Amino acid sequence: MDIDYTPPSTAKKFMESDAKMRAFMGPVGSGKSVACSFEVIRRASMQKPNANGIRKSRAAVVRETARQLQDTTIKTFLDWFPPGPCGQFMRTTKTYFFKVGDVECEVMFRALDDADDVANLNSLELTFAWFNECRDIHPDIVDAMSKRIGRFPSSKDGGPSWFGMWGDTNPPTMDTWWYYQMEKLNPADGVSENDNGWDVFKQPSGRSTFAENVENLPDGYYDTQGRSEEYIRVYIDGEYGLSSAGQPVYKYFRPDYHMAREPIRSIINGVRPIVIGMDLGLTPAAVIGQQDPRGRALILGEAVSFGMGVQRFVRSVLKPLIYEKFSGAPVIIVTDPAGIQRAQTDERSAVDIIKTEGFRVFPAKTNNISARLNAVDDFLMRHVDGDSAFLIDPSCTNLKSAMMGGYRYHHKNESIHKNKHSHIAEALQYLMLHITSAGEGALVLQRRDVKRVAAGGWT
Repeated sequence: MDIDYTPPSTAKKFMESDAKMRAFMGPVGSGKSVACSFEVIRRASMQKPNANGIRKSRAAVVRETARQLQDTTIKTFLDWFPPGPCGQFMRTTKTYFFKVGDVECEVMFRALDDADDVANLNSLELTFAWFNECRDIHPDIVDAMSKRIGRFPSSKDGGPSWFGMWGDTNPPTMDTWWYYQMEKLNPADGVSENDNGWDVFKQPSGRSTFAENVENLPDGYYDTQGRSEEYIRVYIDGEYGLSSAGQPVYKYFRPDYHMAREPIRSIINGVRPIVIGMDLGLTPAAVIGQQDPRGRALILGEAVSFGMGVQRFVRSVLKPLIYEKFSGAPVIIVTDPAGIQRAQTDERSAVDIIKTEGFRVFPAKTNNISARLNAVDDFLMRHVDGDSAFLIDPSCTNLKSAMMGGYRYHHKNESIHKNKHSHIAEALQYLMLHITSAGEGALVLQRRDVKRVAAGGWT
């Protein structure tokens, strides 16, 4: 039996990864489930033969409910690998014994709904596992599954050549466990970095010229007429769903357009300044940016903290970052206007404290929320020679999370919800209020002292 399958571009990259956990996200109809079905057989075919020359492996394929498993997951798998030519499917146990040539793979289809189903995994010995529509799978199931893979074949039979897990999904909702894991953020606080070792692969929008699998879809499949904004966002554009807590403040932000794919290099020539927007209080945050010669706002870095005063933040977090990445460039810090208020203890303001650390610093020209938001939106909507006028370095994960919907309006009114994302979002606003004037040299910059050179040498 011949099976002709060529994976879409993103699916190919997904298959080439050997990460122990992979997430494959995209619009509806983009070929994710088919790619993952082939990944089961592809990985089974890569298992090294045992003493009898047979490549043996065992896989679990998980969906949230038995109905979803039967109507979608199993149906897709059997369409491509029909019983008979490819093996035997036991409908009572929902187990497929794939057998083609020297490849034998026991594929166990399981419906696992919540943490109570963890016990159903306790006796399994698997090679790898696939979570179909993984955004619906409880985190405890994923954790339990991670302890069951890599156990078949046993070490006496040579062990698995590779083991791991993967999941395919339409985009999950923000502020969920899957969202945080896919964005490499700590689910405990939603902002700190989480080095979980996952590889995440995101397909382009169904409306994009780079849309995948459209040749296998009917005409008009991705039409937006009659669709809600949320449906279009998730199922057509393949972007994370919005939290029910409220609408995002930055509606014009698009990760695929405003996030750089590679690290952005700053311009360090002693003339063009680095501008740092800084939110104060006991949760200081800073956003580091620079305007390039084309007039684009380049967001080069970020710094966040919790339960830390301004002086300790500057000394232990901000200064090391500046010296590591931006040494040699003039630096300007723009703070929350409240930074000029003096403390009752030593009569020093936050601006005074930052000045004593050797920085040129001044409060933002206004704290008006409309002006601050407009300063950001102006660049989000602007284009420079066909490119975005606002570009964020991929290292700025906290800022990205805030702009994608963490920084949002209250559900019941138009005020902005103050939460863990507010500090980094407001730091960006102070930066954007002044990034143009700083880039044009309208601000007085702090210069490093330069030694004078006399005819006889350095003096």
